[in-house]
Amino acid sequence: MNNNISITEAELQHIDDYITGRLSTADKLSFEQKLANSEDWTQKLNHVVLLSTGIQEAALREKLDEFHSATTVTKPLAPVRNINRFKSFAVAASVIAVVSTLSWVFFFKQSPDEKMYAAFYKPDPGLSTEMGVSDNYIFDRAMVDYKTGEFKNAIESWSKLLAANATNDTLHYFIAAAQMADKNIPAAIAHFDKVLQNPQSVFINDAQWYKGLALLKQGKKQEAMAIIEKTDHSQKQALLLKLKD
Repeated sequence: MNNNISITEAELQHIDDYITGRLSTADKLSFEQKLANSEDWTQKLNHVVLLSTGIQEAALREKLDEFHSATTVTKPLAPVRNINRFKSFAVAASVIAVVSTLSWVFFFKQSPDEKMYAAFYKPDPGLSTEMGVSDNYIFDRAMVDYKTGEFKNAIESWSKLLAANATNDTLHYFIAAAQMADKNIPAAIAHFDKVLQNPQSVFINDAQWYKGLALLKQGKKQEAMAIIEKTDHSQKQALLLKLKD
């Protein structure tokens, strides 16, 4: 893992367009092919995502005292433009390098299914890009916890909200995402199942993808393949091809 990641302004613009969903379908597929074939580009993407998350979390922390409990209202996220602000969060990027390095230490001790899981699993990034932030203080406070790795705190806060709205697919999905990131696979699957009970949920494809990975982590390869077949996730075909080898 190269800790001294160099990103040109043009590359930063391209990555920013990708993570904010502004690439055309063809350009998106081309970018993802580049990620699949280049560890260097994967590192650059991870670096920018981490720094972008740090910037948005800093802004969110400044506004938390102004937030109030209300019906969730979403608003679009503006693309990150200030390159100088990226530099102020450069130290945080070393965290992902350490985590990635440690993951390789355990990689060769894993079963084939666990190795496949490790290769394809990346935690859901949260609501920082496509859906933006909401006006609900408790939900947003938990989202900050989730994105900073305080998964148990996030789960506790979202679970309290869920007690008052037991069918909320957004809460079920992010509790599942936090449980999965916290390595509580059975609990994650239980909440993904709640999301999958609602075919109209905006999280249906992601819930299918992550539940499939969770089943793979448990060694349930056939069950995993069956549900991954249903999703439209961009990595679906790549994973299925490897599972069928």
